[in-house]
Amino acid sequence: MLKFTTAREAMASAEEILRQAFADRIGPGAHISALFTDSERRGAVGIAGLPLRLPAIQELLKLPAVAALLPGEAGASALFAVNEEATELSLYIRHAGRQEQTVDVPEAAASVALAHLQAAPGWAGALNAEGEHVIDLRSPVPGPHFAVNLLMGNRLSFPHPLQTTPKSVVDRLGGGSFRSHAATQVLATRWDMRQEENGFPANRQFYLFEDGKQIFYSADPGDEGMESAVCRHSQNVTRITCRTRCGLEITRIISILPQYEGLPLATELQRIEIENHGEADRRLRIVYTGMFGSAAPGALFEDVLYSNVIMQGGVLQDNTGAVAAISPDYYPEGGRHDLRFHTMIVHGPEGPVLPREYCVSYNEFVGTGSLHRPSGALRLSNILHRKGPGFFAVAGEIQAAAGTKTAVDQLTGLVSDKSGALWNDTVLADEVGALVARFSDPCAAESALAESAGFVRDYSKFLQVFSDDKNFDVFVNRNLPFQVLYQSFVSRSFCQTQKGYREIGFREIQDLYASMYYFVGMGRSALVKSLLKEWTGMVFELGYAYHNFFWAGKEPGKWSDDALWLVQAVYRYVMLTGDLEFLDESCPVAGQDSSRPVFETLKAIIVYSGQISIGRHGLPLLDFADWNDCLKLDDTYLNGPAKEKLYREQLQAGGVFGDSLDSDYSESVMNAFLLKVAVDGLSALAARKGEQDDADELNRFGAKLRGRIQEHAWKGDFFARVLFNRYPDGEYTYLGAAGDGLSADPASEGSYFLNSFSWSILSGCADESQISVMLDTMKSHLMTPFGLKLVSPVALGRVSTHTASDEYFPGDRENGGVFKHACMMAAAAMFKGAKEVSDSGLAAELGRLGYWLLDRIMPFKTMEDPFAVCGNPRFCTQYNNSETGENIGPMLSGTSTWLTLSLMEALGIEYTAQGIALSPILREEQTEFSYTLKLGKSSYCIRISKPEGFRRMHGGDARLTLDGRALEDRFIPTPDDGLTHEVELRFEE
Repeated sequence: MLKFTTAREAMASAEEILRQAFADRIGPGAHISALFTDSERRGAVGIAGLPLRLPAIQELLKLPAVAALLPGEAGASALFAVNEEATELSLYIRHAGRQEQTVDVPEAAASVALAHLQAAPGWAGALNAEGEHVIDLRSPVPGPHFAVNLLMGNRLSFPHPLQTTPKSVVDRLGGGSFRSHAATQVLATRWDMRQEENGFPANRQFYLFEDGKQIFYSADPGDEGMESAVCRHSQNVTRITCRTRCGLEITRIISILPQYEGLPLATELQRIEIENHGEADRRLRIVYTGMFGSAAPGALFEDVLYSNVIMQGGVLQDNTGAVAAISPDYYPEGGRHDLRFHTMIVHGPEGPVLPREYCVSYNEFVGTGSLHRPSGALRLSNILHRKGPGFFAVAGEIQAAAGTKTAVDQLTGLVSDKSGALWNDTVLADEVGALVARFSDPCAAESALAESAGFVRDYSKFLQVFSDDKNFDVFVNRNLPFQVLYQSFVSRSFCQTQKGYREIGFREIQDLYASMYYFVGMGRSALVKSLLKEWTGMVFELGYAYHNFFWAGKEPGKWSDDALWLVQAVYRYVMLTGDLEFLDESCPVAGQDSSRPVFETLKAIIVYSGQISIGRHGLPLLDFADWNDCLKLDDTYLNGPAKEKLYREQLQAGGVFGDSLDSDYSESVMNAFLLKVAVDGLSALAARKGEQDDADELNRFGAKLRGRIQEHAWKGDFFARVLFNRYPDGEYTYLGAAGDGLSADPASEGSYFLNSFSWSILSGCADESQISVMLDTMKSHLMTPFGLKLVSPVALGRVSTHTASDEYFPGDRENGGVFKHACMMAAAAMFKGAKEVSDSGLAAELGRLGYWLLDRIMPFKTMEDPFAVCGNPRFCTQYNNSETGENIGPMLSGTSTWLTLSLMEALGIEYTAQGIALSPILREEQTEFSYTLKLGKSSYCIRISKPEGFRRMHGGDARLTLDGRALEDRFIPTPDDGLTHEVELRFEE
């Protein structure tokens, strides 16, 4: 009889077996690392006395001397115990039905095991004072995202930065992949079921040979010849330092070059420095490898042969025959406008030296060996093969004199017509030639690295915080701004596991909500305006938008929330800069050869979402889905053009423009909240612009919309998420509150969606009593130790044929995961509510819950329990499993953006027409908090002091001063006068 068992079924764990077998030796709450001894799962082996949860037993059993100590009898259990100082190791064994035995651990086995255990608390590495993640490369890794860095170039002063900014993923061994404009691969991405595999394994790796023997491989930190190997992931740069037992110190610095006039569109730099600490001169051979990305990535899914036969090997050489670059040649015309290349420059004692050996065949290079020990690396063939793939290897000689350091620059990049430069037959030679000429100076790489670091520092200056929590400070000051910056140009399309061809999502303009403050802070408001116009040009005449785009838009009007996010972005920009003229600037209309003012585009969005594409209750239609991509409830939905065609026919049949579309489609309550935010924002813009009639009309409509929401969407204990119109018998009338008939939990009267809470507050629709009721409902149905679930258990299969509850196990992603993007929206709502509600007790509860959420989302908290939480300690990941707390990933989402916005809300940073309306909500235990804001050439040093307990501006017990002068109206003026201003906010006892 066969029995099938799955991971999620309830069963005894190896840890529980050990706790029962060795109850007298394992205290309650003690950390244990445990495994089953065999497939019967009756016996277990583990180790107790650990300072935190660690995969210690897995690592110990890799040691033959330790593994040999385990009992061979089925059902037996063994417990290693280590003292607090990790200086003594004991072993206890219990056979089924017998007394416990103490086993002597041989000194040799104990010594090697204790060495591992003494190092174990540092296996996850550490965050230093600069927010850098320092990792010992010979330690285990908690998860696929944990030891990963993100890099980006700087094309802000060049055409189309949104589309053309290059970006890289770098793992702890320097692997990963590299992209140029849009989704164009430079170094090949690797599609693999393993999340740890981002790029082709040969990418960015190199070998050192001496006297015909391989003495170093950059991807093998565990080699017996390695003395130490450490990676340091920093903002926009990764440094890896290895020391060999033979006296070499090898440092790798990986970054992306800023854009320079006349140079390739995208160039990644790896500066390799080899220092000879020995007393003898050495002659080394360096061989560097990589795999160029495919010009036809779709073929990798269907016909790999095609991706190979459309290319051939190519080499660019100088007049001496030296290799200026390896560059594959493509036959299809489309491939001839994105020219990949790799260049190596050895900075020798007599000047720069280019390689004189190359190989373009992976099979030829690896031969009968392996990538770690290739048999073809001692002499490269210099054969140009007639087909791909785009593997490359180049080799050169290094004269490493005793006590000296030699630098080698590896430059991998793409020459493309997307740069905006003239395109001709010599462009590869011209741009690569200029690159080689510039970087033949060994100081050029150092200068580029310094420039890149300087830009990131300048960008981050908008907000710098100073508190008692140094981990919080360095995260907010260094790592959080960089992730928001990265996402502002890359969208969600490229990180460790996000490596498909997802384009820039229209709704991902939310990233600009946060990054615009940093850009304006460094004097780049024109950049923000140009990015806003790029999005505005993706809106159709009727007011719907493309769902995603690179160089062209796609899926018009398929998702219903897209265009509404644009209004918030423009509102934030104008309030920040005062640039009312932007509203009158002309912008293209999507889908036709015409243009209109930005303000008219925003008005069209309101008309479409608020008057035309609405359902029977007067709320916006859901369409294919709204913000929640998995909320697909109308199988017969209409996209934008189809809906417009039907609407035009309705008008021709006697309808009036502005009437709603005739349909029985479902209505999105979240979209109704987004619409209310957009209406209020556009009304404020209209008033500032002097269009008072428009402002008044929008205010009337906003009041009417709020009335509809209150009448139809409030269900007694929560706002609904969706209203149904297609069930004539009323079997289902709404989704997302008590009584909806759609809970998958028999103990619950309904299903609940977090965003209904968040956006009802952010839109100003929820009243105080409703907020209080919803808080209680959330605590009962959405709260977990790891944050708030996106949704409670819901049986969407009753109302749809394609749902999240069919895609994911409970607790994962949209099926009840802790979606951190949504959690940060909720935190922003809580801080907003804490400022506005009249009940001080409710306000305090909202403030506490907002900070409780922040504490569960902060990436650096990962380091408290890294092998259980598994997230990246520097960057936000998208969601946690709500049952285990594990950061599943991926790395890119709106979490970092909304974390930034939540912090701004908590710190009281709101830009208005009158200035900054300072209204902070600090933690109750905090009595002091300081931060600086940078706006153009001016800076504001803001110091907040208060007694312990909850305090807010509401109530009047605070004194605000600017440069010693009291501000009675409580607005901080923001003239760009180039001065540093002192702001003090003091709450009285």
